[in-house]
Amino acid sequence: MTGDPEVLLVTQFYWPEPIGSAPYCTDLAEWLARSGWRVAALTCRPHYPAGVVPEAYRDGSRDRERHGGVAIERLAPWRPGRRGAFGRLAGELAFLLRGLAALATGRAKRSRLVVSLCPSVFSVLLGRFACRRDGRHFALIHDIQSGLASGLGMVGGGLLPGLLRQLERRVLNGADCVFVLSDQMRRRLRRQGVTTAIEVLPIWVDAGAIRPLERRAGEPTTVLYSGNLGRKQALDQVLALAEVLQRRDSSLRVVIRGEGGEAARLQEEARRRRLGNVEFRPLLPLERLSEGLAEGDVHLVPQDEKAADYAVPSKVYGIMAAGRPFVATARPGTHLWQLQETTGACHCVPPADAEALAEAVLALGVDARRRAELGARGRAFVERHHDKAVVLGRLEAALRRVATEPSGGVVFGRG
Repeated sequence: MTGDPEVLLVTQFYWPEPIGSAPYCTDLAEWLARSGWRVAALTCRPHYPAGVVPEAYRDGSRDRERHGGVAIERLAPWRPGRRGAFGRLAGELAFLLRGLAALATGRAKRSRLVVSLCPSVFSVLLGRFACRRDGRHFALIHDIQSGLASGLGMVGGGLLPGLLRQLERRVLNGADCVFVLSDQMRRRLRRQGVTTAIEVLPIWVDAGAIRPLERRAGEPTTVLYSGNLGRKQALDQVLALAEVLQRRDSSLRVVIRGEGGEAARLQEEARRRRLGNVEFRPLLPLERLSEGLAEGDVHLVPQDEKAADYAVPSKVYGIMAAGRPFVATARPGTHLWQLQETTGACHCVPPADAEALAEAVLALGVDARRRAELGARGRAFVERHHDKAVVLGRLEAALRRVATEPSGGVVFGRG
């Protein structure tokens, strides 16, 4: 990186990774660059969700490049093919250590304004070290890592979940402001002892780039799950749904599109259950996102109920921008349930209830007019509240307040 950046984004995940937090990090960095900021990103070589670095990045020749006006500095991920919770934690720790080495050698430059992204608390900790003494550090929390790891049983029992919560609390309290995706996430962090300023900054979507498209004529009615194939998505619910639909001789087709740690297991389980109505497909490139979302007449947003207060499935806003309805598994009081009440663009059913999920999917599957009605409501809601210009404009305004104040103070209400 040449010169000190005005804003440094610290994140493990970045362009060209197609799903997860990478598109949002890239959106944020490039938005700031187009708005006149000098922006740098400290990140890993791309490896999500497959856990494999693409050939074009393996030799390190693209560890320093520019894209969308952003200076990108990439670090080698640790054993990107390794799966499982402990492998993931080790990879996150390696990102921290390699990032510290890059800062110590001057390969990466510290900045007065740092924005770090968590699903990994180690990225937030690296952001703290990357912030100059007179600087300010914002943490964007897309997942509360300790809650997900503990609730989904990813790190087992014993001392580790408690140590992860303590680390998370100390690191987040060292930030000047923490941004979360929902009120539920803010309340969870408060209960964990996070006392720094917490603001709700919702997921954004480019409502200009993702637009409603007509479905292809002659295609069977399609129920679509698209995204990461991981633990917190609780995708066994999709296979259970397909089993009910097959038993009822429904003509609905179930498509699972994505990559991730659960992919091979899910495909084997579908074969074991002899599910002839399920198709597995690879992810489409980002430039075909609208086309891919349009393929689903009814979208699925399954979620493990133990993860409901620790994360927000970002895919719902892309689905709504595409003018499609979705059926989610969620309990009353969760973010997805409140989204149902606020927008009227989706249906929520209890988690792990395949019959209830099938009833909701079948009701939408046979009613094209109802699907169009829900899709239009979702599109209108996203345009008003989640368009990129609205959400990122708010975050940029916060950065400008900090940048222009001699004291560097952050002007926020205490959440």
